Amino acid sequence: MPRHQNKDIEALLQRLEANGWRLTKKSKYFRIYCPCLDWQYQRSVHLTPSSSSYVTNLTKWIARLHRETT
Repeated sequence: MPRHQNKDIEALLQRLEANGWRLTKKSKYFRIYCPCLDWQYQRSVHLTPSSSSYVTNLTKWIARLHRETT
């Protein structure tokens, strides 16, 4: 899997992949898919984060998703 240039996002992607998430690399973003294989639980991870809180918001989205699916 190609690496993300942002070290915090790369660490997050590695943790997700280790926990069973599927990752695909597109031309301008990564796509992450929940292990539950439900199409609504997917998200784009941009190569150029839009703000300094991008990683925090992504982490919170994953935490909310985890609470909903368990």
